[in-house]
Amino acid sequence: MNFVIDTSALMRLFIPDGDLPDRLGAAVAGAERGNDALLAPELVLAEAGQVLHKKRRNGLLTGEELDEIAAGIQALPLRLSTHRGRLAGACRLAFQLDLTVYDALFLDLAVSHSALLITADTALARAARRLGV
Repeated sequence: MNFVIDTSALMRLFIPDGDLPDRLGAAVAGAERGNDALLAPELVLAEAGQVLHKKRRNGLLTGEELDEIAAGIQALPLRLSTHRGRLAGACRLAFQLDLTVYDALFLDLAVSHSALLITADTALARAARRLGV
């Protein structure tokens, strides 16, 4: 099965800011075994870096913890997708569903790969349900 993981879900694997989204653990385990595909737009790395930077700046992470989490993220079996060719579709979805284009990039990827979107973001989860992803 194909899964798209957004930044909010990705960060829950490393920083316990709330419950793990449904299917997150199983999707990662399946991708590690090679049974499932764990997809994300390249944007996920920049967004994850920003989260880590803010937590470090606010004294919630040490530099060593930030480095360990960054290494853990990069060690995941993520298949990163370029944004090239996704801009128009993401903009249409953002307008249709009243989302940011950033969030719509994850949805566009899920739609194009018939994938299930895994997110901890309530509004994005609601939009994904509307699209059946």
